[in-house]
Amino acid sequence: MASGQPAPRGSFRRSAEHHTGNGRPAAGPDAPTAAARAGSQRFACRVHVYVRPSTGIRSGVDLVKAVRVDSWRDGLGVAVVVHPGAVVDHSGLRDLVSRGARDRGWCEPRWFETTRDDAGTGVTALALRDHPRLVLACGGDGTVNAVAAGVAHTGVAMGVVPIGTGNLVARNLGIGSGVEDAVTSAFDGADRRVDMGLLDGRPFVGMGGIGLDAEMVRDTSPRMKRLLGWPAYVPAVLKGLRSGASRVAVRLDDGPWLTRRVLGAVVGNIGALQGGVSLLPEADPADGLLDLALLRDVRTRGWLVTAGRLIGSRRVDGPAVERFRFRRLELRSSRTKPFEVDGEVCGTTRSLKVEVDPGALVVKVPERAR
Repeated sequence: MASGQPAPRGSFRRSAEHHTGNGRPAAGPDAPTAAARAGSQRFACRVHVYVRPSTGIRSGVDLVKAVRVDSWRDGLGVAVVVHPGAVVDHSGLRDLVSRGARDRGWCEPRWFETTRDDAGTGVTALALRDHPRLVLACGGDGTVNAVAAGVAHTGVAMGVVPIGTGNLVARNLGIGSGVEDAVTSAFDGADRRVDMGLLDGRPFVGMGGIGLDAEMVRDTSPRMKRLLGWPAYVPAVLKGLRSGASRVAVRLDDGPWLTRRVLGAVVGNIGALQGGVSLLPEADPADGLLDLALLRDVRTRGWLVTAGRLIGSRRVDGPAVERFRFRRLELRSSRTKPFEVDGEVCGTTRSLKVEVDPGALVVKVPERAR
């Protein structure tokens, strides 16, 4: 009987673990090939036994014929895309995810590592060939961005295990920083439809920006971020404030062009920065809109007012910040400035086009954060 077809009348279907003496799955007509097991050191999964009561099982050959290894075909597969440089305890992470899959009757996870040339989108496309139910993104915001670009509009759920330096996307979605809790949420959490943004065609889940925001990312070393957390950005912010403003023209949706003198502009699908600082307090990753913050070039007193409100409420507010909401945005700058997407500096430019991609992702989040 072909795998995936319903059992004939008068038969029953039973789940069982069937392995050879060396811990490997028993061979059979539908047993997975070596290529299908690539990416995992051990292959163990649920199998089904089909028995017709009228004939029963008369020999070992009949038993092998009755067994169908079809957990991946039943959608019980999990693919793990991991940034190897972000993981401190590789074996611990593997054991944790493998145990989570095994405890729920899923197949052994298949593992894919990012590289210098592939931040994760390429290996995610490779992982999707096996039709997994879940893809885990293990890394920082850059890894989450790359995996999200790969699974967008596929309907395959993405889980996030935040092991980077920023982890803004995970924090804004209510996914805790603890690896064990994040893995549990990925397996057992609720599905949440999340928007994405496109900045000059580059997808982002969290934020992108031009000017001060990108200069801050560019001039802060990963080592200092790991050591100090969000205070590591302070020297880069002070340096960016001295770099000079530019005049920008901004058009939101089909509205008129607005002209401002700014130090930078940030577009976001989420609102909170490192340290819980709220830059875009109205941002909602599932509302079909993106948010814009223009960092105005104002007198020193204006920035002092903004800093005072930040210290008092952890919210970036005051005359130095102007906010808008939009579906489509065009921005033109009088000066060439660096720009970034989800914490990765992409180059320099004098113009940007940004638009929302509503409901592009299915992300696993804790039930309480849905």
